[in-house]
Amino acid sequence: MRIVIDATAAVSGGKVYLNQLLTQFARMNGEDTFTIFHAGDFDDFTLPGSSDRFEFNRISMPVFSGRNWIGSSIVKMLWRLFVLPSHLNRIKPDLLFSNAGFVSRRMIAGMKTVLALHNSMPLRSELIAEEKSLPGKLRLIFLKILMGRALASSDGAIVFSHDTRDRVIDTFKHNTKPLFVVYHGIDWGVSEREMKTFTPMPAITQLPGDYLLYVSQLHRYKNIPRLIRAFALIADQFKDLKLVLVGEKADPDYWREIEAEIHALNLKDRVVHIPACPREELIAVYHNATAFVHPSLAETCSFPLLEALAMGLPIAAANLSALPEMAADAAIYFNPYNPEDIADKLRLDRR
Repeated sequence: MRIVIDATAAVSGGKVYLNQLLTQFARMNGEDTFTIFHAGDFDDFTLPGSSDRFEFNRISMPVFSGRNWIGSSIVKMLWRLFVLPSHLNRIKPDLLFSNAGFVSRRMIAGMKTVLALHNSMPLRSELIAEEKSLPGKLRLIFLKILMGRALASSDGAIVFSHDTRDRVIDTFKHNTKPLFVVYHGIDWGVSEREMKTFTPMPAITQLPGDYLLYVSQLHRYKNIPRLIRAFALIADQFKDLKLVLVGEKADPDYWREIEAEIHALNLKDRVVHIPACPREELIAVYHNATAFVHPSLAETCSFPLLEALAMGLPIAAANLSALPEMAADAAIYFNPYNPEDIADKLRLDRR
């Protein structure tokens, strides 16, 4: 079978997912061949053993940075809709696997299509309404339309929690295509014993001794300002405690709002930001944390939450989306829209 994988949306958790998926494909015996289209995220990726069956094609597109981050997302969207079909006509694969959650309507005859639905934001009307940027709002609305059309024409889709499956069914009520729930897993690449004895690497030795940890890209739906307000409510009670935010400033405008909240609440010396760090360093960041906090308003199957569970951390998480499904009784839960409730649960996590 000849398989094409659209990996142009492989960032953050989606990239971790595809890294592991491709690694497993490479370890399987078989004659299947894979053509992977990506936007530079797999330039340094190496597969175990022989990789003769894998062809990585980096696509060329304009580079956007800073406050124009959304431009990159829109350009990639247009590439999938209008350029990818020409590649498919040339390759004539048996199967297209879209990690972006949607495909063009211009598919070739006889080709099967499977979607991976990583993004639940377009399925949440209240979060679309909360998006302050007009391009950002329009992007989510358009993604919702594209997801619905892709589901109608696909042969099936992978979702990563029952919560997401239920939201897809509720949003696209006439969809009759199969939805397969396949949870994420965590593979740090080290043994459990090594995890328990891991020590910080030089790049993170300046971390505070007692800290609450947040890990993920800093997008608006991650709900960081309310977390900052909640931390301000307990800061005087726990004077040595700090809040560590690990993640890329994916939306610069949103980061400026976060910084404004930090300064307004006089927390400049109590909140530490670390850009995305290598996974071998991230293990130590988790390992040395006092507790993990996850205030996100929308998750399909959160890698950071699973990582915190794998490290055995005390966890306080939002009582929304798939988070209670993932952590069950291994976490305490709060209303993510209520900083006072978040603060109350963080106090419990410290006792």
